[in-house]
Amino acid sequence: MGVSYVVEGARLSCSMGASPSNLGVLPARKIKLRGNLRANIGDSKTGINIRPFGACKATSPPKPCTPACVMWSGGKSDVLIEKLPALLSNSKLTCLAGGGMIKIDDDGQ
Repeated sequence: MGVSYVVEGARLSCSMGASPSNLGVLPARKIKLRGNLRANIGDSKTGINIRPFGACKATSPPKPCTPACVMWSGGKSDVLIEKLPALLSNSKLTCLAGGGMIKIDDDGQ
């Protein structure tokens, strides 16, 4: 499958996380794709957009995941969603807390 746009509910995984998570997009966003809120590269806030991935493998013993992220890389710069590039299915996000790489397993569409 090719690169696609990402929407709320997309399934995420972290290389240091024990379980998958889902992307959150605030309901104030009005831009939708197939009825779902579209994501942008700024949708990387802990607890709002990026939810825990179970236990963090970077800690010993493993402790509950508390992601700490800055901004997604690899957005579509010529398609803006609320002034930021659209999030794409091949975008990546680094967790500063555990050093894990967060990727998109399913775009949510």
